[in-house]
Amino acid sequence: MDMSKTILKRIFVLVATSVLIFISGCGIDIDNSLPGVPQDGRYAAVGANQHSGINSIQVAIAIFDNGDPVKLVGGDVVQASTANNSVLLLDRGFYTGSYAASLSNEANLNQIDFLMVHEPLEARQGRWFPSDLFTIDPGPGEFVGASASIVLPPEPVNVALSDTSLNNINQSFAISWTAEAAGDLMKVRSAISCSNGATTYTYGTTASLLDETDDGSETIGLDQFIYDSDDIIFSVDFLFGESRALLQKLLVLSNEILPDNIFFQEIPTINPVENPCEIQLFLFRERNGSFDSAVNGRIIGSRSADVTLFYNPN
Repeated sequence: MDMSKTILKRIFVLVATSVLIFISGCGIDIDNSLPGVPQDGRYAAVGANQHSGINSIQVAIAIFDNGDPVKLVGGDVVQASTANNSVLLLDRGFYTGSYAASLSNEANLNQIDFLMVHEPLEARQGRWFPSDLFTIDPGPGEFVGASASIVLPPEPVNVALSDTSLNNINQSFAISWTAEAAGDLMKVRSAISCSNGATTYTYGTTASLLDETDDGSETIGLDQFIYDSDDIIFSVDFLFGESRALLQKLLVLSNEILPDNIFFQEIPTINPVENPCEIQLFLFRERNGSFDSAVNGRIIGSRSADVTLFYNPN
């Protein structure tokens, strides 16, 4: 099996459908509430990402009222659409009050519009009344009509690494891409698989960049991806907590793994610094969107691409 293709397929499930995790701007909490939500007023977190080579956009939204998740009932549902296609966000996300879907985008359109609509028949799937019973429709809720829009930034292209194989965690490498002048931000995240031949340890990290501007290059230390599990302090910022739990759930739902298998492991089974590792790096270009006047929150659209880095210790 091609390990890089396996990692790409698995991490795409994470980065494409768990966009809400990455737009919160805060650390991951230990419960299933989206971090960084204000306690006063209405708030929505909206995200959309399209990965290179994939003809669909992964969209997600979480809605809150005075800090409490809004669980949509009856016929209220969020619709995401381009000029060519639309989809209802019927899948429950990991966070309470979050919903997700995959929006077809074979024409590679940039604008995505979100609208709260009232579709009692379509929204019955998975709601509080069984689908085989008489439809109970309380009518449109107060959020119907709320809207938001995102214009996706260009996909990162010509993504390359200064080195594709390193042997010491004190080394650094440069990741480069064709810069754009629109003022978008760049982010780097990873899926890592280390093996000693008998045991494989898999985990994910998010890199802390000195400069997130879209200038075409960033130098990153290998110690943001590979660490010594015997150390007390290290530079790795794990994709942890909810992100790991969400990936596990999504892998099961997508039939990538069996329910009793784990991809991102909580406890290292081998020491990464002592073993060969494959690092799948994902470069995101992110851009803010806009809400209507009735909603506060954060909305981010992104496109992403990936490259592979190998770690082979001396």
